[in-house]
Amino acid sequence: MHNGIVARTAATAAALGISAALTFTTPAAAAPEPTPGEAALIALTEQTAGDPAARPGVDALRSYHDIVAASEISDVSLYAPFVYAAPTFGCGSNGVITTTFAAGTSNGPSSNLHGVPGTLTFHATPRHSGIPQASGIVVAWININNGRAGLDTLSDVTEFGTPSLSRTVNSGPGTVLASMWGTITYPGALCVMTPTVGLFTVPDAPAAAPVPVPDAAVPPPAPAPAPQSAPAAPGQPAPAP
Repeated sequence: MHNGIVARTAATAAALGISAALTFTTPAAAAPEPTPGEAALIALTEQTAGDPAARPGVDALRSYHDIVAASEISDVSLYAPFVYAAPTFGCGSNGVITTTFAAGTSNGPSSNLHGVPGTLTFHATPRHSGIPQASGIVVAWININNGRAGLDTLSDVTEFGTPSLSRTVNSGPGTVLASMWGTITYPGALCVMTPTVGLFTVPDAPAAAPVPVPDAAVPPPAPAPAPQSAPAAPGQPAPAP
């Protein structure tokens, strides 16, 4: 009886030892590498960690990225507006709440003769009359193909020095997701734009046409003969050589 208990105890201990050894010696599965889009979002999150005002815009971009990734969207037209006009508070003549339209233009030979291929220009158009005095509009963007990311203010100005509410970013070619939000100052009004999101395809520069190579089998054309002087008329001196 005693020997049987000892045998069963030893067997149980051996089984537990084998199980523990397998538990500690089996390597844990490695976490999958983040996609370029996920890596770009991580970079933006770290960049805005100390900026509470940027958190809603980055959170909106992250949610939109998850929707796009789940839908496997990979291409849109070269010019696309943001998904919806952003509700805007504090300005407008039709009530307390108005909207701001946002858009992005993919620059390149096929869409903008003056743009640099591989760049993207963002625009904002509030529904408020007057000339803006200052721009606090911010765009957060990620390129889900090359991992580039940015947090940029629409700080370009017109030829008169007033805010144009636009900004060109060097996103590189690929699919770009973006969110836009912020403030626009007008004389006597401050527009507060809530986040909107959009998706854009940025083309690359077209491949240069190959330089034609002359065919070695075709001989070069013979040089043209030098012009000859006409003979002098009778009674006239001959021309000097």
